[in-house]
Amino acid sequence: MKVERDVQPGLFADSKERPVGPILPSVFAGSNADLMAAVAPLYLTGSVLDVTYGEGRWWTRFTPEPFTFHDKFKVDGVDFTVLPEDDASFDTVCFNPPYVISGGIGSSTAGDFLDNYGIGDRDPVSFYLLIRCGLAECLRVANGFVLVKCMEFAQGGQFHDIPHLVTEQAKALGWVKHDQIVHHTGTGPGGHNIFTVKRARRAHSYLLVFVRRDGAKR
Repeated sequence: MKVERDVQPGLFADSKERPVGPILPSVFAGSNADLMAAVAPLYLTGSVLDVTYGEGRWWTRFTPEPFTFHDKFKVDGVDFTVLPEDDASFDTVCFNPPYVISGGIGSSTAGDFLDNYGIGDRDPVSFYLLIRCGLAECLRVANGFVLVKCMEFAQGGQFHDIPHLVTEQAKALGWVKHDQIVHHTGTGPGGHNIFTVKRARRAHSYLLVFVRRDGAKR
């Protein structure tokens, strides 16, 4: 999808027209709903599937049309690793895989968060497999764009580079990164139990946009 900018005529007869108007910035501040509304003209103009709908907070400012959504724990019991849709059946598929919230697994709310996503008893190997399987299904049913919201996080003394994992998995399945938007979210609450600082604190996530390597729709 391309968004045509308005054109301003030249001031003089021999001067050229020039494009005017805003371009979506690569660093975005605001809520997830604000972000989805901002990217809608580029990536959400056709049929859209959200496989991790949750409580629908992504879509309070913009709702795609036509729009289909699933969520194993909040909506209809559909697991994002086993989608019922046909191959290449949606123009855009949105995937917001789980990750550990700020404060880590020892925080007072982390347990509920992990249980809501079905990852409370997963080790890193099975957790990575969950994301890979979910991404593979999203790529299978997409016919244009796949939007993945993800971030790095530290847990259990390890640094988990989920954006890299997602990018490499997509590449292995014949898709390439088309766009990357840094979503500045702030560090949020927590930090009260960190006595020794070992790494920078995450204050952002990413919205990664993938297209097929050959650029063709099926």
